[in-house]
This record gives sequence, C-alpha cells and structure tokens, in this order.
Amino acid sequence: MFASLLVAAAPEMSLAQQTGGFEQIPQDQSPVLFAANTEGQNSFLRQYRDNSTVFVGRWYAPRSVSESPATASDLYLETVYTTSAPGFRFSTAMASEQLLDMFDALKGRSSLNGANFVQDTRYGNIALSPFTRDGSQCVSFVGQWDPQTPAQRGSRLLGYYCTPTQVQAANGNSAPLNGLPMIDAQEFAAGFFGRLTIELPENSAISAAVVGPAEDTTALQPEGTTTPAPIDGIDIVTNWQSVRGTGKMRFDQPSGEGTMILDDDQRHCEGIWRHEGGAYQSDTLPFGSWYVYCNDTSFARGHYTSESPAVVTGNGKDNQGQAVYFRQAN
Repeated sequence: MFASLLVAAAPEMSLAQQTGGFEQIPQDQSPVLFAANTEGQNSFLRQYRDNSTVFVGRWYAPRSVSESPATASDLYLETVYTTSAPGFRFSTAMASEQLLDMFDALKGRSSLNGANFVQDTRYGNIALSPFTRDGSQCVSFVGQWDPQTPAQRGSRLLGYYCTPTQVQAANGNSAPLNGLPMIDAQEFAAGFFGRLTIELPENSAISAAVVGPAEDTTALQPEGTTTPAPIDGIDIVTNWQSVRGTGKMRFDQPSGEGTMILDDDQRHCEGIWRHEGGAYQSDTLPFGSWYVYCNDTSFARGHYTSESPAVVTGNGKDNQGQAVYFRQAN
C-alpha cells in the first residue's frame, strides 16, 4: 500500500506544489513534527485518498560547504503517517526491517546491525529495527493502530531516522557497531521518540496496553528460574547529583526486562532496564543495564545488580557526567 507514496527526494527543497500525487503543505499542517538540535531543512507533503489521508515529512541535515546548492543534503528522517476514515482498518501489518527496501534513500545503502524490538512509546507500541547507512546509526520504525469501534479512526506511522553524518562527526562518535547491543538500540530509539511529536486525530484507536506480569514472572533474572518476584516491581530511592527521589523498576515486559520511572523535585524520567546475565543461587548474581530519558532533556544510563528478588543496586551517569545511583526502598 505504501510503496507508491514513497516518492523520491527532490534535488532542491523548493518542491513543486504537486510531487508524485502529493501536494506541498506548510509545517503547521503536518501532524508529525521533529525537534532537532541542528539547523536543517524540511519538507511536508499530503495526499487525500478514498479512505485515508497520507502525510509525508522529510528532514534534511545541514548542507556542507562542498555540496552544490542544487544537490539535496543528507535525508536523515522520513516519516509516512496515515490517518484513516472512522472504522477503516489497514489490511496488513508491516515488519520494521522491510522498510530498508521501501525508501529510496535506504535501498542498497543500509544494513541491519542489531535485533528487532518493540518499544512502548507515548503513541503505543512501535516496532523498530536498528541499521546503519553510510556509516551513520539509524533506526526504522512502524506503528499501527486499528479502530476498536466503528466510530474510531485508524492510524499508521512508519519511517526511519539516521544520525546526521555531520552531527556524528562533530560529536566525535565512531562508526556504529556491527551488532548494536539491545540496551543501546533502545536508548537510541527512546531519544528519537522523545523528539518526535504526533498530533493524533480525534478518536484515534491508539493501543497503549502494557503486558501484565505473568504468574511466574521473575525479578531481574532470566527465564527458567523459580525465585518469586514482587507482583508489580521494586520501589527504589534515587540520588541524582545529590538530589534525592523515588521510582520503580516494573515487571511489565517479558521476563528479563521492564520499564522504570524516576522522579525527584527537578525531573520526571522514564526508561527501560534489561537483564544481561547471572542468576540467583549461582556464582554470578543477576546484573544488567538501564537507561532513562527525562522531561528536562537530561538522560542517564548505567548498570544494576540484584542480590535477591526484592533487592537491587544501580549506578550510572547522566549526560553531563554526574553520578546517578539507586537502591530498593526499605
């Protein structure tokens, strides 16, 4: 369905009013916006169909001094967002890795470099695939929400985002790993969705349900163990740059990972913890990684260990290099 709407990027940003059946629209008419920390260019398109309206948004990295003014700069984000008529359902679901062959800017220039995963975002569950393109770390994403009642609308979001190569070079980052660790991929995706804004249409059927803990859920350890866990998670106390707060490590994902929340007087943060090894009643206690993104644009990441199902100790650093640590609340 979407292959026909992924029109090629124009060589100049001054697109014609009609581009492959799409009309150029101003930014304030696009339901999808992206807050970038670099100067760049963008283009927004729209097409009306019988049962839906399709929006395309493209963001371009700054043009280098060596580029010709008639040459398009690096296309580092392209979104395709569709809103349907009430009661209309999309006929097929999509796999996020399929997008590498759907977008012109990715064909023959990209390769997967990590495992697929699903991330719970403020817009519902989004399927993601990390990949590389021309030495830049990227992620493709697909989210689909079908109406639950005839009066609700359906929505679909898909696209990809790549760290602009100029930004990556300016930050001194090395080339992406061949196999991006899951915790790094989840952090990369969380940072992207923290900058993405979708103005959902009224009565959209967004499925934000979170998987509840199974009866045999285990705490911060791999499947196959029998140690009972708290039903909803572990309450924690935090210390971030000497500011004390509270939070929770939840067991709301498959065994071995979950979401986490941190709160103090300066920020509200949400993120993910993930078990990486070890087990109770063994030579190596359970350990893993965690990260959070906050409403003041700060973020932190680190590691944890767990001596028992209700005991956890975590430590890490924020984006300013300040210490962040937590432990279970007594």
